[in-house]
Amino acid sequence: MNRILLLIGALQGWALWGLWKAREIKSWPSMDPVSERMLLYVSLALPFAYYLSENLILPGKRRRTALLVGVGVLFALLGAYSGWADYTHIDALGSEWDFPPARPSDLLAAGILGFILIPVFAHYERAPVRWSYHALFETAWRNGLMFSYAALLTGVFWVVLFAGSMLMKSIGLHFVEELIEKTIFAIPVTGIAFAAACALTLAKADWIITLRRFCLSIFAWLLPLLLMFSLMWVVALPFTGLDPLFKTRNAAFILLWFIALSVGFANAAYQEGKEEQPYGKWLSRLLEYVWPSLVVLVVIAWLAMKQRIGQYGWTEDRVWATFILVLATIYTLGYTYSLRRRRGWLGNIGNTNIATALVMMAGLALLLSPVADARRIAVKSQMNRLLNGAANSIDYSYLRWQAGRYGMDALKTLAAGIEHKDKAVIATRASQALNQKERYSNADAPNGLTLEQVRLRFRVLPHGEVADDALLKAIQTATRWNEQRCMETNAQCFIWMVDLNGDGAREAVIVQEKPAVWAGDAYFYQSLPSGQYQYAGQVNFRKAGDAKHLDQFLKDIELGKARVIPPRFNDIELNGQRFSVMEEQK
Repeated sequence: MNRILLLIGALQGWALWGLWKAREIKSWPSMDPVSERMLLYVSLALPFAYYLSENLILPGKRRRTALLVGVGVLFALLGAYSGWADYTHIDALGSEWDFPPARPSDLLAAGILGFILIPVFAHYERAPVRWSYHALFETAWRNGLMFSYAALLTGVFWVVLFAGSMLMKSIGLHFVEELIEKTIFAIPVTGIAFAAACALTLAKADWIITLRRFCLSIFAWLLPLLLMFSLMWVVALPFTGLDPLFKTRNAAFILLWFIALSVGFANAAYQEGKEEQPYGKWLSRLLEYVWPSLVVLVVIAWLAMKQRIGQYGWTEDRVWATFILVLATIYTLGYTYSLRRRRGWLGNIGNTNIATALVMMAGLALLLSPVADARRIAVKSQMNRLLNGAANSIDYSYLRWQAGRYGMDALKTLAAGIEHKDKAVIATRASQALNQKERYSNADAPNGLTLEQVRLRFRVLPHGEVADDALLKAIQTATRWNEQRCMETNAQCFIWMVDLNGDGAREAVIVQEKPAVWAGDAYFYQSLPSGQYQYAGQVNFRKAGDAKHLDQFLKDIELGKARVIPPRFNDIELNGQRFSVMEEQK
């Protein structure tokens, strides 16, 4: 057992427990997001970098030291920026977990960056600058399998601890259960267990190679099936057109997943490039000529992405999806170029993989930095859409809770007032978002708004109708979820004034437009002779279908196409109770 790895695992566990404890007692560095995030990133990155670089054959004695120092500095900077950009303020009187220690998406991206960086830095040769694909292949697969096995073994270790605690608890002994529930035990022990699992895996290097060959041999035989589907799709495309694909609203996602699987299985067949015909002569040649069909998928993925960005602007997801699409393009075109070089089966895979790894590292570093932060790009895009559109063309909740410093700065700008035809509505919603204390609780939202601000939260149909103060007050003081949901900054609702019972007085139907979570029910209020409004019931729209049909129904209401008609079958009264007759739909 490698004692140094165990020591590093213990130090990592204690460092992470220290950060956890600082949050519980609300002391430094938890009250300073920049310091806390920097220490968290370094505490995770340095031990993992040590594990991943263990037992590597490096060109120089100082290469590993330079690698570890570089990783420490890089992740310290990334962590500091992440804390600065999140712009979280830890309230000394509130819960220490109101704000997470780090965004999982940022940690995942940083982890991928570190995983790629280590073999690329460890194996580059200076004169001339180049990489041995064999060395990169061996190290990347060793590290991937080592971490997967270590994570699995650590999970099994905790299953054993829980099983033991339950067994002891069954006879009245609770000390094991109480021990493993304490963070001062759980976090350091987890660090040691993971380090021990890495050490055990490194000691079984031959087993890793055997497992790798076994997995790749199985995955390789899925490539012909995938490419057959790709060819069939491309051949059928002129007859089906792109409309069915674009109607899924997930066109780019579907295509990227397919391309990712194809790239992965192609690498499983290629491995180190020693096998010139992994599928035999004829099938190998056929797959090479079918591979360019994936270029068609890439082109259409770009069209789908361009369409979504043109319609709805940039979001964080679309920024990252575009980056992934760039990588997919490099992979697909690079592998296709193998047909021209004719050096082994898809012989350009090695060079393409090295080039893509370099692009991936650069892209991840930029996206995790202020240069190309996806949040900054998304906020700028939303602000541009707002200036050229209506007040509801921007997601105020996203700006408040997900866009970090960039979103907060944008909200402050909007609350101060901008030149816009809906200036008052925008300022009201931005101020409301800034005053929110909890993201998913809107209990205080209605009471925090003036009556005029509540009026700005709704549009009234048919056009020309006006919601009077009594109706708005009834909606504002309601305790039902629907009305309170309409007070949230990311919600959009309208009031439909319509006579539902033929008495000449119009009821007010409250319908939620956005977000597109269509429960199928709308609430309505009935006007009283006193001039007040009271809640009267629900309008059941569930037979209309899902949220995709909502836009058409809203248009029909706006155009006055909705009609109020009497029921074909009357209700039944029994013993003073009223029962509705449910008619079967034909």
